[in-house]
This record gives sequence, C-alpha cells and structure tokens, in this order.
Amino acid sequence: MSNPKIGGTTWDVYLYILTSKSQGVRDIWRGLKLSSPSLAQYHVNKLVDLGLIETTPTGKYRVNEVAQTDILRNFIILRGTLMPRLVIYGTFVLGLFAAYLFFWPFTWNTRDLFTIAIFLFSIVTFYWEAYNQSKLLHNN
Repeated sequence: MSNPKIGGTTWDVYLYILTSKSQGVRDIWRGLKLSSPSLAQYHVNKLVDLGLIETTPTGKYRVNEVAQTDILRNFIILRGTLMPRLVIYGTFVLGLFAAYLFFWPFTWNTRDLFTIAIFLFSIVTFYWEAYNQSKLLHNN
C-alpha cells in the first residue's frame, strides 16, 4: 500500500492505537485528551477509510498489520514505545566497543586509535540518525 498522507491529530490517533492494544473510541478520547468522543470517532473513521486500522470483533480498533506506513518500517515497538531500529544497532556497536576496550590489550598504537575512531564514528552516526528518525516521526 502506498504511504497515505496523514498528520496532526489523525497521526496521533494512529500512533496511539499502534503503541497500545486494541482501543475503543472512548479509550482514544481519554488517552489523547481530545475535546470530545465524536472527534476521536472522526479520526478513527479516517484511519479506517485509509485501511490503516481495522475493527476487531469486540468493536475496538487495532492497526492493520498489512498496511503499515512506510515511515514505521524503521521502528520497532518495545513495551508500547516506538523505537528506531538504529538504536538497537548503535547499542550493539557500543557493546562491541566496550568489549574491545575491556578485553583487548590497549597499547595506543595506530590500530587501536583507528579502531576507536571507527567505533566512535559508528556509534554517533547510529544514534544521530535514530534521533532524526524519531524527530521525523513526531513531526509527521
């Protein structure tokens, strides 16, 4: 599915449903502190029409897993929080760097300095890009 253009409150409703279990209109209304349940219903209906969410048999709403938007492909949900995948990669490289510093005999030669430079560049790049992705997600 192509990436439909949604923004503002509709995007907030989509992220709220995505990061929680199936939700009813009143749950969305209370969770996002919208002005009325009918406003929540309006945004839910927009998302249903776009095919981004679907109705459960109990009348609640959940994200349609098949129709996720393109921007969310770079994120994982960890305990109800959207986290950029690059955070995982950066943490892995940071762990390798810590293991290198702890287990490798450090002699301050060219190889050690070059390795430290590559590790630091990789870690900073992963976290910087993760920050930019997160900022883009919340500014959508």
